[in-house]
Amino acid sequence: MVAERHRSDTVSADVLLWQTGYRIVLALAAAVVAVGLRSTGFLQLAPVADAVVGRRVADWMLVIVTVVYALLVLGIRQGILRTRTAGRSLSTLMVAADLAVVFWLLFLLVDHESYHLGLFVAFFALQLPHVYFGRGPALLMLVAAAAAYLLLNDVAAQHGVLVPWRRILLTLGIFGAGALLVTRVQSDLHERLAALVSMFARAEEGDFSDSYDVAADRRPDAITSVGRAYNRMRTQLATIVLTDPLSGCFNRRGFELQFRRELARAARAQTDVALLAIDLDHFKVVNDTHGHLVGDQVIAEAGELLRVNARAHDVVARTGGEEFTILAPNTTIDGARNLAQRIVEAFQRRTFAEPKARVLVTVSIGVVAAAVPDDSIAEALRSRADEALYAAKRNGRNRVVLWSSGLDAMRLGQRSEFPTTRLTAEPSSRR
Repeated sequence: MVAERHRSDTVSADVLLWQTGYRIVLALAAAVVAVGLRSTGFLQLAPVADAVVGRRVADWMLVIVTVVYALLVLGIRQGILRTRTAGRSLSTLMVAADLAVVFWLLFLLVDHESYHLGLFVAFFALQLPHVYFGRGPALLMLVAAAAAYLLLNDVAAQHGVLVPWRRILLTLGIFGAGALLVTRVQSDLHERLAALVSMFARAEEGDFSDSYDVAADRRPDAITSVGRAYNRMRTQLATIVLTDPLSGCFNRRGFELQFRRELARAARAQTDVALLAIDLDHFKVVNDTHGHLVGDQVIAEAGELLRVNARAHDVVARTGGEEFTILAPNTTIDGARNLAQRIVEAFQRRTFAEPKARVLVTVSIGVVAAAVPDDSIAEALRSRADEALYAAKRNGRNRVVLWSSGLDAMRLGQRSEFPTTRLTAEPSSRR
């Protein structure tokens, strides 16, 4: 949520930066034209403004408002350049300043019967803050425009102008209804675009679990087409980003995503998870003896063998050159030991890279299982599985070691074809 808010603030900053130049140019051009037309007599001061502030003050105020507006825009620009972000309050301030300048120019230069031009300008300008800054600034602009329109007419009424309030309220009602309709349509577009942006942001992190809800778009449009395209590519993207192309297992990024997800699920359900750290024994000898092409074939076949022997809901990943990891959700230490023994036996029976080389490869496996209080246990599980794996390699390889606390290593399961060891050493400095 914080990351999405920061991303939104960064986008708003980029928008305000390129808009500031146009704002300053338009404000200065409007002021120059207005002052020039006023000085040549082609543009008269509005009667209401003449009665309220007078001609002399009005001319000065025209210049002052323009200068203050330009300084405000430049100040906002400098602030954005320093922080590279622009929150909702800054976007709202910019919209409010735009609206204030528009209605101030109307007050100075337009007869009271044409005050509705301010609503006309606001109606078309309403889409810009909504598209770039969201619904909040757009609704504020709507309310501020209505309030400014009523204020101008109230000032005119207080200075002797006969104000047709019924017509004014009708005009305001039509403006409000149309503006709300536009805001609703833009909000729908904005929310759907935000949903797509959120999905792409999660995909950037390797999470392809969400798909665009095409059925929710009752009137399909260009956004729906983008959503359909994302849905078509989602599976392919997930395969490319999350899968190791050689072994066919998850890669490290894919494993991390599944690991965190399964830990969160186990914490909610109060169940155990098991982690198996697997290493192909003496794999460097395979590469040195038979070459890397045969070594790649062994890795590919090893990945397939692990997936075949793992259960349907287990997560099998290649996390290093010849290192694999299996995450077994809802699995106790006994279940994890059985899985590990089945894998060791499968490797003992298998001949790899046939018919080219007929390579025999064994595996060492470190096993840990624990209840999951929360996802903070992730690093402890990884560290303990690695410790058990190192113990398996130190004790002769081609075996399973179960992690447990303590100083001594006790050899178990001597009757089996390969030994199973329960590590009882104190946690090493690697934890």
